[in-house]
Amino acid sequence: MDSNKRPDDMARITTSGLADKRAYVAAVIQEIFEKDIRGRVKIKNISVFNQMRDYVINNFDATTSLASIQSDLESKQGVRVKRETLARYLQILEDAKIVSKCARFDLKSRKSLRGEQKYYLADLGFYFAPNTDNRINYGPVLENIVYRYARAQGCKVSVGRIGKLECDFILRNPEMGYAYVQVAMDIMADRSTEEREYRPFEQVRDNYPKYLLTRSDPIQQRDGIIHANFPEFMQEGRTF
Repeated sequence: MDSNKRPDDMARITTSGLADKRAYVAAVIQEIFEKDIRGRVKIKNISVFNQMRDYVINNFDATTSLASIQSDLESKQGVRVKRETLARYLQILEDAKIVSKCARFDLKSRKSLRGEQKYYLADLGFYFAPNTDNRINYGPVLENIVYRYARAQGCKVSVGRIGKLECDFILRNPEMGYAYVQVAMDIMADRSTEEREYRPFEQVRDNYPKYLLTRSDPIQQRDGIIHANFPEFMQEGRTF
């Protein structure tokens, strides 16, 4: 380190560097929307499209539907838009590889739940670059990373529902094998958190592998469930 640079000088340099990166990512994102989307498809009401786009990006990982998006846009932002228009706008975002739709799947009926889904981001920069709040909600972020990792492996991904419980992901790999995945930042903070993450696995009656992926916990051995540190899981190139 340059001895002439004081700590507060270094802090300003670091902050400036982060600001430059944020500005660069924001510019790239804006170019995607201006050239790749608006240059490819006709959007009559750009303002409504942008508000819907921002809503979906800011609520990635949340269970949603056309009805709930329509209701929230109208009640919270005063935006009135038809559901068929919303469906078209969402498809535009999917076609542009901005978001990916993850449908919900009911394990008891073995059927997809129409109208209920989550949206995950192709890159978390779509969320962080335009937002001034740098605080990280690690739950959705980790789920998004796991979702993208599984998709990169060629897995089909659904959100699982077992009665009133939810399993973060049901995966089907290219060999038609299945896996169940729960994702959490940590499970050691209290016993109730630990039990909540394991509970959906207890309702699964088949013998496909079950994974609990956390960020920093000591690895547990419990009921044949594969508990793994997810950063290490990715670094090792492990498959589900």
